[in-house]
Amino acid sequence: MIAAPGAAAMMADMGANVIKVEPLSGDILRGMVLGPGVGPDPWFELDNRGKDGLAIDLNRPEGIQVVHQLASSADVFITNLTRERQERFEMTAEHLHQVCPAIVHTSLTGYGTEGPEADRLAYDMTAFFARGGIQALVAEPGGPPAAFRPGQGDHTSSLSILSAVLAALRVREHTGEGQIVEVALMHVAAWTIGSDLSTTMVTNTNPELFSRSEWPTPLTCRFQCSDGKWVALCMPSQTSDWFERFAACLDHSEWAADPRFATPEARRDNASELIALCDAVYGTADSVEWARRMDEAAMTWAPVQTPEEIASDPQAEALGILHLIEDHPDGPFFTVNAPFKIRGADVAIRRRAPELGEHSRSVLVDAGYGNCEIQSLVDQGIVGVYPADP
Repeated sequence: MIAAPGAAAMMADMGANVIKVEPLSGDILRGMVLGPGVGPDPWFELDNRGKDGLAIDLNRPEGIQVVHQLASSADVFITNLTRERQERFEMTAEHLHQVCPAIVHTSLTGYGTEGPEADRLAYDMTAFFARGGIQALVAEPGGPPAAFRPGQGDHTSSLSILSAVLAALRVREHTGEGQIVEVALMHVAAWTIGSDLSTTMVTNTNPELFSRSEWPTPLTCRFQCSDGKWVALCMPSQTSDWFERFAACLDHSEWAADPRFATPEARRDNASELIALCDAVYGTADSVEWARRMDEAAMTWAPVQTPEEIASDPQAEALGILHLIEDHPDGPFFTVNAPFKIRGADVAIRRRAPELGEHSRSVLVDAGYGNCEIQSLVDQGIVGVYPADP
């Protein structure tokens, strides 16, 4: 739904001509959040901006032939079909390299294209967060697995697809040969927790988990201010200087000499007591006051923000995180830019996402089809167009 389309959307941001192929019924992401036909579709727009839209019935041999015709002059082919479905619809690397030997064939799957579960269906909630080991590491000890936000693992995987495709294009530039790229949600998840996983491979033990109330050091903990807002600290160094600075910021310099907290080991042994003391202190002032104090102490911290707060964050504006799309028939709306910049390059969202089959006719004309051929495909229900023919 998101990982493969999201990668192609960033390619469109970088100037690629991207054709999105959907079934005649439409991508299942359409209308999922707000409902069909309700204003700009935020999820679909995010991951399909800048693309031409083509609707095809791949259950018909003629529909498969259309995709093969498009692929014959393409640089990159991206699919999120399982291995079995790639075979069924003749979209494997072997099929596409017969059509275009130099194409970069790219598969996004949950579990890869080999092994006993290569054809298992997946979303990022299952293959990435659950099977990939992340949920087990962020839950409270003894508590249920934590939930994650939709698309979080998918968009991480989008970046893996993008980087791999760009590298494959570079290899093809040197060899002239088509390439095969594979990205699996489970593998990307394991990479994101590589610090923990690599340690486990050496020590043969799982990482130790802590509840917030027993966090081994306040220097990497989260605290709630008197206005209900949270702040997150990250000063992983356990040197006494950092804890002294932290204690002074909280107006409790005496903690640095207190035998219960004077060393990292002592703080760990008395963690629940120290965190409770810190909670009480943070509860005496609002987040604005704590921001001032922690900045004056040169501490590494950040506010725990909501999406609404990100939208009005001056630093988010400076980064260019959000982009206003102005060409949607329902009016302008903001979406999220690709998470990188290339100085001097034109990386930007070009236009809104396509309506279902909006560019079917123009895409097929560019692929060499005549108007009569195109109309025949439409009349046979093989190609869908927008607006639909009466």
